[in-house]
Amino acid sequence: MFKPIHSTLRGKGFVKFGKATNFLLRAYVVVGVMVSWSRVALTVVVIALVITALMMIIIRFKPHASVVSLRLSGSCTFSSVASPALPYGVPPSPSYMLLSNWVNMSILVSTGFPIFGLSKSGALVTMPTSIRWLLVDGVGLVNVSLYVDNIGNVHGSYLTLNNTLIVNGTNGWLEFMVPPYTGLVFIVQNSTAPLTYVIEASGNYTYSSVSGGVAIVGEPNITVYSPSSSIAVSMVGKVVQVVVKSTGFSYLELAIDAKPINLTQALAINGERVKSWLLRSRKPNLEGCLLDEYYLSLLLIKDSQNPLIGGFAASPEPIYLYTWVRDSSFDAMALQDAGHYESAARYWLWMAKVQNFSGVWFTRYSFFNGKPDHGYGIPEYDSIGLFQIGVYQYYQLTRNKTLIMQLLPALNRSLSWEYRWIMSSGLIPQDLSIWEDLYAYNFWTQAMDLDGLLASYRLYGELGLNNTWILNMINRLNETLQRYFYIGGCYVRALRPSEVFYKGKTQVTLVPVSATYDSSVILPIDYGLINPLSSRAINAVDCVINNLWDSRVGGLARYSGDVYHYAAYLYDSSGEEPPWVITTLFLALYYEEVGNNTAALNLLNWTVNHSEYGLLPEAIDPNYGNPLPSTSPLVWSASMYVIDALNYNNQTSVGG
Repeated sequence: MFKPIHSTLRGKGFVKFGKATNFLLRAYVVVGVMVSWSRVALTVVVIALVITALMMIIIRFKPHASVVSLRLSGSCTFSSVASPALPYGVPPSPSYMLLSNWVNMSILVSTGFPIFGLSKSGALVTMPTSIRWLLVDGVGLVNVSLYVDNIGNVHGSYLTLNNTLIVNGTNGWLEFMVPPYTGLVFIVQNSTAPLTYVIEASGNYTYSSVSGGVAIVGEPNITVYSPSSSIAVSMVGKVVQVVVKSTGFSYLELAIDAKPINLTQALAINGERVKSWLLRSRKPNLEGCLLDEYYLSLLLIKDSQNPLIGGFAASPEPIYLYTWVRDSSFDAMALQDAGHYESAARYWLWMAKVQNFSGVWFTRYSFFNGKPDHGYGIPEYDSIGLFQIGVYQYYQLTRNKTLIMQLLPALNRSLSWEYRWIMSSGLIPQDLSIWEDLYAYNFWTQAMDLDGLLASYRLYGELGLNNTWILNMINRLNETLQRYFYIGGCYVRALRPSEVFYKGKTQVTLVPVSATYDSSVILPIDYGLINPLSSRAINAVDCVINNLWDSRVGGLARYSGDVYHYAAYLYDSSGEEPPWVITTLFLALYYEEVGNNTAALNLLNWTVNHSEYGLLPEAIDPNYGNPLPSTSPLVWSASMYVIDALNYNNQTSVGG
């Protein structure tokens, strides 16, 4: 998996704009053939005018599914599973999504789709269709919001392979678009009723009228442009309020420190740049919906990265709108595995920058400014191993020694911290680990950090640096892990110290916290903890499958008795132990490592079939199989899918 293999994407219609655009392109070709070369100049002008007129006519009267960017790239149409037992009149859709220009601006969109499951009563909590905030380089969070009124009840939303967000309401549809590398935000509408947009800018802003819109003057400068709409502007206290009213087919544009362009130009720029970025991705050995899912997941990851500092949001849903170091490390590994090295490098550099002086990290950081959340989930030490694994993978893929030397001080600090603990106690200290609900010597942390030490040992050796001290840590930690955690053919979830009276003396030993089985034990095996074909690995994986596989809807639960999503805080599951997407993909990756491609492919299909129109959730309902909406989409789910997709039927391995 570390070896860079660049494939060329093939196939017609990889990214489609819909039937209207395809019709226009075909018309252009036909007309172009009919004219003689002596009249090319005149023909180009005429065709441009005809295309513009036809586009406005066709788009105005065609339904949404035939007009704007479709949710398919070939013959695949993503679906979403509805549950008859829960109050979904329609299949679940994302309630929040991030869109980014990939360089210096990001927006959070509330689709208006109701969020179910934020209280035990099952109350629906709905935010209106809106742009909740704007993040701009040099300014940070901008006090500007945009609300859409009268779109009606939102019954669906999804991300397209053109990286646009579709919102379907009873009164029409909206398409949100942020063309890459521009300062532009577009909202395209096609409505059967008048829509009202209210844009409010709070703070030190003034305004002036411009042709087709209003210029909001401040930091940043924002031009509200909607040439075919009614626009009114006023000052409400210290707030500039712009009200835009539109009917039928129209568009609204926000130009942030930029000059507005027309919709036709924006569609062309967006389509070309998104397609170009996707074409630079390594192509997995997958086809159809599974390949579409790979590209859609890459777009979700890319949009979820803060373009200013490099961290990733765990999810656009507000309760997860933070940069978890663990989740983000997998996001960066997925991007670099796909060939997008610059995005990954930005994250590893950020991670080195925010490392504590001791050599460890906080659990999560602000998505907006990268500052640590001092009060959450402390301590968690799996980030140490993930940093080491990710940096070594980056080096194997790029051989970029310059970047590695920039990261080397952070690697040294993390290894020195581990050395002090491992050589004195044989273990990484107790922490809250992957699931953040059990303070103990967690297998996940010990094993992922051991995988990190293996990666560091190889990296230091390839750099010509002394690595014998790292090997000493590997041997010591591995001896403790294999001795205490493997019990009765299974790796236990966690251990705690316990005092026992033996031969007249009180001694401290390590004992299992409970008989709880945990599916997270699989991924460290995937990453090289032990030979995946060894009897110990086979027994450990079988132990997880036999105890945590959901026979009703498929998928692996996290651990025995898991009530997350079935408690007062999150209550969108109809029962305990909902299967999680990442844990199921841990198993798929294991099947890939041992050469069972049929089983791996089945789990990749299972993942796509339990998505929200291609956006992968955190978990699914254990009885009905619908995506659990309160934490969907989960970016780590998308990252694990990308990692699995690239490892499928491949000769390389995630473990090096």
